[in-house]
Amino acid sequence: MKCSFIKSIIIVFTSLFWIQFGYSQKAKYEIKLLDINSEYSDFSPYLFGDDIIFVSDKKQDISNKKDPATKRNFCDLYSNSKNEKTINLLKKINTKYHEGPITATSDGNLVFFTRNSFFQKKKRYSEDRLMPLQIFYVKYENGIWLEEQNFPINNLAYSCGHPSLTADGKFLYYTSDMPGGFGGTDIYRVEYNNGNWGTPENLGNKINSSSNEMFPFVDSDNILYFSSNSPEGLGGLDIWYSEMTKNGFSEKINIGAPINSAFDDFSFIKLYDKKLVMDGYFSSNRLGGIGLDDIYEWKYLDLPFRIEGFVRNSKGEVLPESEIGFSIENGDKIITRTDSNGSYSVVAHRNFKYEGEAQNSNCYKRSFNIETPADETAEAMKYDIILEEFAKFKIKPIDTEGQPIESMTVKIQCNNEETFSTISTTDWIYWEFPHIYHPGDSIHLLVDFYKTGYLNKKVNFDFVIENGGEIVIPKEKETILVTKVEQNMEISKIMELNPIYYDYDKWNIRPDAAVELDKVIKFLNNNPDLTTELSSHTDSRGNDDYNFKLSDKRAKSAANYLKKGLKNPNQIFGKGYGETKLVNQCTNGVDCSDKEHELNRRTEFTIVKISSNNKSSHLTTKDDSSNAPEVENNNETNSDSIIYKVQIFTTSNKLENNSEKFKSHKNVTSYNEDNLFKYTIGESTDIEETRKLRQDLLNDFEGCFIVKFKNGKRLK
Repeated sequence: MKCSFIKSIIIVFTSLFWIQFGYSQKAKYEIKLLDINSEYSDFSPYLFGDDIIFVSDKKQDISNKKDPATKRNFCDLYSNSKNEKTINLLKKINTKYHEGPITATSDGNLVFFTRNSFFQKKKRYSEDRLMPLQIFYVKYENGIWLEEQNFPINNLAYSCGHPSLTADGKFLYYTSDMPGGFGGTDIYRVEYNNGNWGTPENLGNKINSSSNEMFPFVDSDNILYFSSNSPEGLGGLDIWYSEMTKNGFSEKINIGAPINSAFDDFSFIKLYDKKLVMDGYFSSNRLGGIGLDDIYEWKYLDLPFRIEGFVRNSKGEVLPESEIGFSIENGDKIITRTDSNGSYSVVAHRNFKYEGEAQNSNCYKRSFNIETPADETAEAMKYDIILEEFAKFKIKPIDTEGQPIESMTVKIQCNNEETFSTISTTDWIYWEFPHIYHPGDSIHLLVDFYKTGYLNKKVNFDFVIENGGEIVIPKEKETILVTKVEQNMEISKIMELNPIYYDYDKWNIRPDAAVELDKVIKFLNNNPDLTTELSSHTDSRGNDDYNFKLSDKRAKSAANYLKKGLKNPNQIFGKGYGETKLVNQCTNGVDCSDKEHELNRRTEFTIVKISSNNKSSHLTTKDDSSNAPEVENNNETNSDSIIYKVQIFTTSNKLENNSEKFKSHKNVTSYNEDNLFKYTIGESTDIEETRKLRQDLLNDFEGCFIVKFKNGKRLK
């Protein structure tokens, strides 16, 4: 009894010392007890919508047992709410064992909570017959709370508790005494993404120590608050905070009196209005309370200073999901993001020089310097940030009647590297340069349009990117005229081709004729859809039979020359017609001039078939290799480690896999390479099976080709 009295005296005097120490802070903080406190232990409040849910060991009807360690009632979750969703949540969670604290997603439809290892009405014991604390979660769907789920990090060899979700729901912070930590209990976090869990991450020695760290809370400014009983504190558990930076967490700072005291102070949370931090809650067993632990409300009277504004592009349009980083004294950065309205707001220091950096997925990164005012009465500083868009332009293929051509494959090569592929619609095709290119860079662009039944069109552009990201294309080049190909079309009408001459009574290929035939070789190699007849004609002079034989020899001689240079020799065949297809009146017995007879001595290249068997091919009028990538080497052998897929589309802007561009194909997947999003269909170790799939897809995706992967990475 005497020792207990001396201990009480020491605590009283220690408490008075810290109250005096924190007097200077009282002008900024107002602290008061909440009326929800009882004579029992009440702690860890959480704002669930408009309701406060907290932990207490006051007796409930369902709990007739006591904690064997403390000889007190087991803790349960309480709320003074009349909201049916909240009431049913507590009914779902509470059992005769410990429950609480909780955390929830912003919509309140996914709730994580702490409980002894009692899961789905079954007790789970450790080797020493204890029921360690574990984390569970429940989902709210169609007006009911579903069955509880197990947190995958749970293990009967150690405890996990005090869950706390970040405002964006991407990370769950929690407390655990799992092996490998720094002390008794450490704070960890794990990434959470629509039911998928990452690997637990210890927050490191800037947060954790050889003491106990617990009760984490991360506010919307990415500031971590937690409690620790490390000896550097004011006494018992103290509340600390640390700013989350690009390089991890900054050194932790004690929040100080009067929120901290010589007693246990823990479970600190912040509440917000639409603009500024106003108040929050914490728990403490300090003197002057009602029960063993009590819940206090704190109010920050001296409103903090903030930098706020909008991020816009050069056109004045707001840019949601932009990232802004402000440097702090140790070189780390405070990171924030713009909301759906393009606005941002971040807590900052007054009278401070910041080096900042802003970026958006559609704009160039920008660095800036900013100096905040020293005025203590200033609550905020407005600072708007303008970002320059990535260089871009628009283009559209049209037919001879000026109508947009749909389902045409459009490929863009930027500085000799393929960077974009799409399928045309009736709308403009908008394309932005890869992010590696910046204002001042020189760009050579080759835009290739192709579709079976049309002449391939290649357009070259040379630019220097200007500030602002706009690429100015002359109006006459924004729309690209593409000619439709028809059967019986003579190709000399669609490409520059001089007449082919032979020596008198000869059929060998002269050097001047070879130049023209080489043009045809290049044309046909680039247009494997076409089957062409090479026809040779004579005038009416001379014997009819002789003229026929001579023209046939000339036609076949020229065709054989072409076949030697063609990838597919079956694309061309030669036929002589003699004088059977005269183009004027100069038949036998008609008196004509030499020039009139010359018109009939001709060689023609006529398109006789436009194949639909090879949808990936395309037509071209210029000297260039085929732009449709070839299928993988035919000699490729199957391997369990090589996966084949059909690549159908490439773009610099990410699309949903159910986009209309994919024409309702349900098995579309994507991968990222060279800052581009590339979309594939199918997955097989059988190259022949993949080739068949590609053939089936050609009707929907001209130019699709096979790519191969090994261990999840694309092989070049």
